[in-house]
Amino acid sequence: MTEPRAARTLAEQLTALSEATRIQLVHEIAQSGPCTVGVLARRIRGAFVNVSHHLGVLRAAGVLAHTKEGRHVVYHFVPGVFVPSRKDDELGTLHFGGWRISIGRTAGS
Repeated sequence: MTEPRAARTLAEQLTALSEATRIQLVHEIAQSGPCTVGVLARRIRGAFVNVSHHLGVLRAAGVLAHTKEGRHVVYHFVPGVFVPSRKDDELGTLHFGGWRISIGRTAGS
């Protein structure tokens, strides 16, 4: 059985993932690795300010973290959250406590 605190954390993480732009961002980082806001905004064709907001939501939920590299902020998965896959049809798996979400190689998989 999932403890109340773990269930609350999982709910926050799943809520953070429950928006189309955030799903695109997670898929892009899973596929390409750590990225800056500007690179992610270009790749998903989103406005810088909107992408920055969505990255902040994912960070607050404990899905992503960021590091400063000079003037740039680089977003990456929190250690242990994303595990790359060796399968041809899968980028990897998001690990949220005892729960797992598989990320396919193509968006929408």
